[in-house]
Amino acid sequence: MGKRIYIYRSGDTSNCALTGAKDDPRLPPAPDPWHLWMQIGPLQPEHRGYGFNLWTAVKEITANGYHLFTGSQALLNKRPGVRPNPVVPERQTDA
Repeated sequence: MGKRIYIYRSGDTSNCALTGAKDDPRLPPAPDPWHLWMQIGPLQPEHRGYGFNLWTAVKEITANGYHLFTGSQALLNKRPGVRPNPVVPERQTDA
């Protein structure tokens, strides 16, 4: 896992996911498309108020490529007025 953690949000819901790589195609399907919400460094203390445990998240990201969690109001209100820009995983073709 890199030095950054990427936080994704599903539409305007509180469903969130963390990944260790930007636009990671392993994000699971969600009711609303995932969009990049923000990125943080693993040692930034504000993650404590965002609704996830960093060490649990790192273990799940290492094992699965992502960690799902319910974002706190502190996280969801962090970027008011941001319009969702959905992440559409690239389709792989068998050529």
